Amino acid sequence: MANCLGCFPKTLGWSVVVLIMTGVTTCQGSVNGEPVIATTVSGVNSELTPRGMPRFISEPEAFSYIIKNKPAVLTCKAVNAAGVKFKCADQWVRDKHHTRTESTLPTGETVVQMSIEVTRQAVEEYFGLEGYWCECVAWPELPTSGSEPISDRITSSRGLVNIAYLRKRFVREPISASVEIEAQVQLQCLPPDGSPSPEVFWLKDGTLIDAGREINFIISNEGNLIINQARLADMGNYTCGAQNMASRRLSESARLTVHVNGGWSSWSEWSNCNSRCGRGNKRSGRTCTNPAPLNGGTPCVGEAVKRQQCTVTCPVNGAWSTWSSWSVCSKDCNRHRRRQCDKPAPQNGGRYCRGGTDLDTTNCTGGNCPGVYTGSTVQVAGPGNHNAQSIALYVGLFVAVAVLATIIIIIVCLVKRKERQALYAGDMGDGELPQYSDHEKKYQKNVQPDLTQTIGNPHIYQQHPNNNLKCATEKAPMLQKSTQPPHMPQHSPISDKKSKTLYIQLPLEDRTDSTEKLPFKDSKASLRSSMCSSSRPQSVYDSDHTNRHSVISSQLPSNIDIEALAWGNITHAGGRLNIPDIGVSLTVPEGAIPEGSTEEFFIAVCRDDKDRPKLTDQETIVSPILLTGPQNVLLDIPVIISFQHCASQKLGTWQMALYNSDTHYDDPPHWRKCVTLGHETLNSLAYCQVDVDQCHIMTQHLSRYALIGKSAPRSSAVKILRLAAFAPATSNAVDYSIRVYVVDDTQDALENVVQMERKLGAVLLDKPKQLLFQDGGNNLCLTIEELAPGWKSKLTANYQEIPFHHVWSSNQNNLHCSFSVEHIDRSQQRLSCKIGAYQKAILSNRTVLQIVRNLGEQNIPAAPSPLVKLHHQRSSTISSSGCSSMVTLHPPQQAFRLPSKMKAQLCYLIDIPVPKGNDWRMLASALGCDRYINYFASKPSPTEHILNLWEARNKDRDTCLTDLMNIFRVIERPDAAEVIEKDAGAWL
Repeated sequence: MANCLGCFPKTLGWSVVVLIMTGVTTCQGSVNGEPVIATTVSGVNSELTPRGMPRFISEPEAFSYIIKNKPAVLTCKAVNAAGVKFKCADQWVRDKHHTRTESTLPTGETVVQMSIEVTRQAVEEYFGLEGYWCECVAWPELPTSGSEPISDRITSSRGLVNIAYLRKRFVREPISASVEIEAQVQLQCLPPDGSPSPEVFWLKDGTLIDAGREINFIISNEGNLIINQARLADMGNYTCGAQNMASRRLSESARLTVHVNGGWSSWSEWSNCNSRCGRGNKRSGRTCTNPAPLNGGTPCVGEAVKRQQCTVTCPVNGAWSTWSSWSVCSKDCNRHRRRQCDKPAPQNGGRYCRGGTDLDTTNCTGGNCPGVYTGSTVQVAGPGNHNAQSIALYVGLFVAVAVLATIIIIIVCLVKRKERQALYAGDMGDGELPQYSDHEKKYQKNVQPDLTQTIGNPHIYQQHPNNNLKCATEKAPMLQKSTQPPHMPQHSPISDKKSKTLYIQLPLEDRTDSTEKLPFKDSKASLRSSMCSSSRPQSVYDSDHTNRHSVISSQLPSNIDIEALAWGNITHAGGRLNIPDIGVSLTVPEGAIPEGSTEEFFIAVCRDDKDRPKLTDQETIVSPILLTGPQNVLLDIPVIISFQHCASQKLGTWQMALYNSDTHYDDPPHWRKCVTLGHETLNSLAYCQVDVDQCHIMTQHLSRYALIGKSAPRSSAVKILRLAAFAPATSNAVDYSIRVYVVDDTQDALENVVQMERKLGAVLLDKPKQLLFQDGGNNLCLTIEELAPGWKSKLTANYQEIPFHHVWSSNQNNLHCSFSVEHIDRSQQRLSCKIGAYQKAILSNRTVLQIVRNLGEQNIPAAPSPLVKLHHQRSSTISSSGCSSMVTLHPPQQAFRLPSKMKAQLCYLIDIPVPKGNDWRMLASALGCDRYINYFASKPSPTEHILNLWEARNKDRDTCLTDLMNIFRVIERPDAAEVIEKDAGAWL
């Protein structure tokens, strides 16, 4: 109302005040009985106008900019305006430069929009003090031709038009600095002059620093970068940047070095006195290793050694006293005299008296005593009288023992020779296998047979060997017991208890002898693939088998599955071991083995529950248990162990750690945490690269490894599982059992279940499906629904529940439950149902298996289709043995994408630091492996290790070389891209 009072003269009366639009105040009244309206627009002076006068609903922006040669566009909108026109720098803009459009509001009012373009030339040619400004004018009636606009008009607020620019040179650029670890440092930067004022940002090694998320970084209002606590990971090249709508500028890079000043260790224990007699010195030392100086840090101040005087008591040698007087002549016609070693007595380690004994005996009758020796002096107390007799006794005993040992060795050799002759005679017979005791049959369970053979009666579904889970609600009866034992598979490993030998029987067409016997070294079980005596080609990656035993002589655990094992001989040129259908590989880069040497590597998956680490309630295993070897092999550069994991990287946040065990292969593992991801140091045993579903370990230490995870604070991690259902191929019984497995979403876990069920003659009922399992304590629920007519569930509630800790703890392989259904209508041979799985209270992650089986079909295969269609894409493998699918070795020319010469050229180019920062650091950032950049910085050639990791991560991608070439171009290294294009451009 106050605005309206200011609109009308004091002599005029007013009647009503109404607010009709946002930002527009309209006063409605009358003057001399005629209705009038006073309108106040934001930025426009109010004036008294009759009803229907125009008003602005959009005005020119306060600041508009011309970017390079692109004109600035100014727009205004007015309601109830017959004409709208722009006025710039006190000059009316010609009509031909206006662009007019009209529209209608829902209230029926007409909106006139007028736009003009202001060119760079117009602004540069104007020299007014106020700058080049424009305003919009609207009036209710069009002016007559050639006349000035009528006075009843309204004017918008002014908008300034400027030319946008950004100078090239920074007023102040960052300067390289060195700062002590955990100290605060500030890198200064003053951006170049520009209009509008530029925004300052910072890059570290070419990567934008997000100060909003990185709490250790602060960008001040002046543009300076403040690092609260400098860490080793903060070392790098820092670049200040400035940008506005006109351009983007980067300063010269400044190198930030985080140094560690040396610190003394504690003093060692005092040494022994260096004098053997009298005065001397003893010393105590300390080392500058707590911590050691790093990156130019100051060395320790003070002495590394301190000395202290000491005194050692001198030894005193003994000396004889004078002889005593002679004794009385005895009955044996002898007399005696004595002396003591006490003038002085031996002290402080001094030697005993020399030169005779303490007793002297002589004859006292001149030799006339009958039966008595008449020598002048008899030495009684000396120790040398019995030496000759003692030596003769010892020689006799030694000869007797040697003869006895020789006889025993000859007898043992003859007995073993007869046993071997009897054993070979049995092997060369008619090929029938001997009968074995219960203990020997029990041992055979530790070795997996060839799964391509038919096992047992396909119509009988045997009791599962790992049925150790009791469901919480009700346990359905397991499958029917077999009435007859299964047939022996043709490739079944057989253990000879007496000779401690593992037999692997081969088909006749694949072998030259009936069986191949592999001895167990030191009573340790070992495994070996069959070697084709005639078909195996000789390879440069195979060692001389006449002088070198197989890797199985390294005493592998007795419970290793031969289908989860790969080995091969690798030279200085490198290679890759891959286990088919499991997704596990070992990449040995070129140069890991000294030139001229050959090492026999192996990698295996441990599937026995006893090999799994014992975890806390919050931890879970997210990878297979891997075994690599040989132990204690000396590697010049790290190898890469690649495997799948089941930790979701998109849902929830994980805290992961790598565990390892260095115990002997056949001893129970002793697990310890070797590195926590995100907390690596230069002394860490390994570097872990965790991708979406793969993990790659770079290490020079071969042992057991497992990836363990738990939820981060205030987060619930999500583990990806696989749901798979199996059942007998056919069933003539009344009951039919469906077994549902819940395993980790890795190829190894699923392959293990498929192999196990295949032996029992089972079939896969539906494609295995993913199941998201969230940390938080909610149990896993399994239901059977929509059962087909003619079938009835034997569970009262059609519902089973697996406790949360059974699933999350990962202490058991092949976790499962069974649903038993009763065939009540024998005419219905079609079984269909749905198996639902979900986590209690988290129904959004529900997964359903669709079960459809026609029991009337015959000749149903005893195994599901290959898992290539069921799980992750598999890579092709190449066998180094030529005859065993379990031994898969990629030679260098097939294992590596980059030839040796090309990689050497790339290392030469990218290893050299450049001020721009587009060296190996930017390459690691572009490849996504810069989580702990100091790991590569500590290597003689960072680029070589980055490319070795790239080889392992991209072993299955056909376009990886093209992608690498494009990355070099993105980081502005055309010289490196040209190296790849020149060598491989013919087929890229």
